[in-house]
Amino acid sequence: MPAPPFQPPEMKYPPITSGATVRQWQQQMKNRGWNLVPDGKYGPISERICVNFQREHRLEPDGIVGPITWRAAWEAPSTLAPQAPAEVLHVGSYGDAVAVWEEQADHRGWPVKHVDSSFDEETAAACKALQAAYGLPVTGNVDYQTWDAAWREAAPA
Repeated sequence: MPAPPFQPPEMKYPPITSGATVRQWQQQMKNRGWNLVPDGKYGPISERICVNFQREHRLEPDGIVGPITWRAAWEAPSTLAPQAPAEVLHVGSYGDAVAVWEEQADHRGWPVKHVDSSFDEETAAACKALQAAYGLPVTGNVDYQTWDAAWREAAPA
């Protein structure tokens, strides 16, 4: 879908940038699958999501929504997930696959305070929130659908 025209000023924090354009960008990011509340206030959470989106789409990770990031929010292709692990991740699992999923979930806005390769109750809570947001069975376990959902964007492939 083509991006609507960018309307200055650029969105950045600090200070908080507010307005209808901010809400429009936030809603588009939510539509793409990022965990962001479209409140019309570009503060620390919006900036964090912006930086992670920019990194994921190989843009300059400056946290500023200017014309390039604005356009990418509508037109950048969806990001593909790496291969899911063969085993279902659950409380008690540990290792590189857990760390990869924790980091991705956290980057997408489902907070994992300790990205530490250990699937604990905090990781399970982030998993359940992500599953609920995507309409998946809320198990707290990372199966292949939940793995892929952490990378899913509703954007052109």
